[in-house]
Amino acid sequence: MARARIGLSGLGCGIACAIVVTALTSHAAPAGEIQFRSFGASAAIGPPAEAFAAKLQHVTKTVLGAAGEVHFVKLAGTPPVPKQFGGDIIAAVAAGQAGGGFDAAYSSGSELNKTWGFLFNSGVPFGPTFDEFIGFLYGKSAEKESKTGLDLVQENLDARNRNVVAIPIVGSPEQLSGYFFEPMDNVPGHKGIGLAGLCQKPWVLRYLPPGENVLSMACDDLVATHKIPKKNLSFIQAIPGGGSLVDAVLAKTLHGFEFATPLDDLSVLFNGANNPGTAGIRYVHTPGWQQQFLITWMLINKKVWGAMTPAQQVLIQTVAKEHVISSYAENLRQQGAALQVILDANKSDKNPENDMVLTRWPVRDQIRLRDATIRFLNARADDAALPAEDRADYVKVLEALRGYVHANSFYWENRQVTTSLRFEDWAARVGDCWRGKCDPARVEPGKRP
Repeated sequence: MARARIGLSGLGCGIACAIVVTALTSHAAPAGEIQFRSFGASAAIGPPAEAFAAKLQHVTKTVLGAAGEVHFVKLAGTPPVPKQFGGDIIAAVAAGQAGGGFDAAYSSGSELNKTWGFLFNSGVPFGPTFDEFIGFLYGKSAEKESKTGLDLVQENLDARNRNVVAIPIVGSPEQLSGYFFEPMDNVPGHKGIGLAGLCQKPWVLRYLPPGENVLSMACDDLVATHKIPKKNLSFIQAIPGGGSLVDAVLAKTLHGFEFATPLDDLSVLFNGANNPGTAGIRYVHTPGWQQQFLITWMLINKKVWGAMTPAQQVLIQTVAKEHVISSYAENLRQQGAALQVILDANKSDKNPENDMVLTRWPVRDQIRLRDATIRFLNARADDAALPAEDRADYVKVLEALRGYVHANSFYWENRQVTTSLRFEDWAARVGDCWRGKCDPARVEPGKRP
């Protein structure tokens, strides 16, 4: 395992120390690699992180020359977090490679902190969309417009002596919100079970927090208001690299799950002999209420970070910000085609019982889930199971986010054209409809809708 040459960890004295001293007193640190531990390889998560590394290497070499080149290199596989860190990736990066951990790690934003990290990872269910959240993350959105949301992240980490620098590097759009045995809303040939029906099913689901928490609380609300007699739904903990979700459904230990975007799902769930449809969970649900975006982060050991020149640090931050946007764009452009492949996945076998069916959560159930989200957010501030200092940081961030939303919600509520009205006639320059359902009055004479 090669050591990162621009960091201090693992270097002995003599020539090695001389190299470091020279690096810190020159305009550019010597070229080298920073090895990072990744957490996922799905199409919309893993490859964009490696694309960031390649882009950063090119930019730093172009701007600073070979002597200033910075290159993040992915460690093979997904190395486990060493036992001495208790599964805490922040602690492992804080220790650095020399301390038995990692000099850097590509991470889910929820791992920034178990109490408030989800706010900077997948956001709040029914909360700001990606573009709205980007305004909070990079804009002067907090503390009387004096700080960005990103400033709050680093301030929280520094205040608790976490010894890492956290930089967002990849953006991804809304997830799909569930593969289930039955649809939530009505579809041709099948009546939807709705949230009330789902809560009463003796199913085991794999949902990530906070979506899991919100769904569970919504079920509890239905019991408390006597809408249903009992909640039978339960959840399992999501373990990275914990095996095939489709195999778990076939083994009847799992009965449904949310996973990720169509692009991710296609690369992970539809890459073998079986897929959600052949396993029976053929109803594909939208919208992605539980995760309206995903922002993933590079965590860097502070000693490694401090060994870089200011120019290298600024270039890392600048390229990272650009890559959050460009990776989101590249990710988004592929989702429609990926969803179509998913919906067509099993049609060739002529067995309609395993055909994938696209459906949605009923609006009434989305309202219940939104209301449960608000209760979840409020209750978390007083949850004694969470560290008091982290809850204080959570309240600080949440209030800043709420203030930002309050200041902009009037615009957000009114700015958008109804999605179904926007692109119906864009199939060709003469205005043909690609779905074949246009009002004939909008079709050019002589053309068929």
